[in-house]
Amino acid sequence: MRIMGIERDDSACNYYRIFSPLKKMLDLNLADVALIHQRDLGTDRAISIASNADVIVFQRPADENWLQFIKSCRKWGKIVVSDYDDDPFNTSPLNPFYQYIGTEPVEYHWADGTKEMLWSEDMINSRGEKAFNIEKNIAYRDMFRLNFKKSDLVTCTTQILKNEFLKITPNVAVLPNCIDPSFWPQIPDFNKKDVRIGWQGGFSHYEDLYNIAPVIKNILTKHENVKFVYFGDQRFRSLFKDCDQNKVEWQDWVSHETYPYKMTLLNLDIGICPLADNKFNWTKSAIKWMEYSMLGAATVASNIEPYSSVLRHNDTAMLCTENKEWESALDELITDGKKRRLMAKRAFVDVLENHNINKKAKLWVEAYEAIAKKGELINA
Repeated sequence: MRIMGIERDDSACNYYRIFSPLKKMLDLNLADVALIHQRDLGTDRAISIASNADVIVFQRPADENWLQFIKSCRKWGKIVVSDYDDDPFNTSPLNPFYQYIGTEPVEYHWADGTKEMLWSEDMINSRGEKAFNIEKNIAYRDMFRLNFKKSDLVTCTTQILKNEFLKITPNVAVLPNCIDPSFWPQIPDFNKKDVRIGWQGGFSHYEDLYNIAPVIKNILTKHENVKFVYFGDQRFRSLFKDCDQNKVEWQDWVSHETYPYKMTLLNLDIGICPLADNKFNWTKSAIKWMEYSMLGAATVASNIEPYSSVLRHNDTAMLCTENKEWESALDELITDGKKRRLMAKRAFVDVLENHNINKKAKLWVEAYEAIAKKGELINA
């Protein structure tokens, strides 16, 4: 099977959903794979690769250009695979992406009883345009659906997300996020002084951090030997303004190429995975836990999907619901170093055994072969 993979950017999504699995298929001689960047579409090389490919794979097709590309590929007899790793139809209003996908104005009720108009069509940006355009957003969502409908196969990360996409198209396959052990450097022999609790993430996690911030403040107040390491979008620093800033470490984003080295050098003992209990978060994967596990860190995570079905409480992680459970779990792992290290080792073994791209890459080939065979039967 000859596969053409199209990389859209240098993000973690591109790495986990396109580059890593397709590159591993090539390395393991499971398929003939060629990768190109989206910006190179239309070049002689891209046209040559596309003309010889059986399957063309890309991520997040969401506009008219991608629709026309999908139609052209199918006209040439190519199998078109669209991948998506989030639910674009159930975004929380506290996620900035709601600006482009939301279809209802939102007045948000905060925990302290205050109300705030988060999204309204009366909002105007610096160019004098609507900052929140419901009509435009509906068209954007419809284009998502149309691109999925026109693809031969839609792939995603979890069964819950598959169930959402099955509402649009019958051809959906789960291809889970996996770890490539070779991507992660050996952990240095750090001189441990403080217990370092870390979080990493992007701009979609405001709601998750808003809920956990009081816990972090209490933990830093109670434990002299603890530091909180924040690695990610710096716009949310104000959530932790009440914490002792001498015990908070702020780390900026780096390119994904250097990301595993940066993560390793953060020297984390505990990684936290807080998620607000909403439909958008249920469709995520447990990739943060996998990454923390590769660092030798124990994990404390929200007791909801995607973690509740993958992590084993008190074994490969601590699963928590209420803030008091979060605080208790962190207290225990801070004070009981033996348990913390054992939990981290168990998680590391679990990831290598059950979430390893070296063992899972064949799933991509099987999914592509299955849709190809289905197409042959339909056309027979």
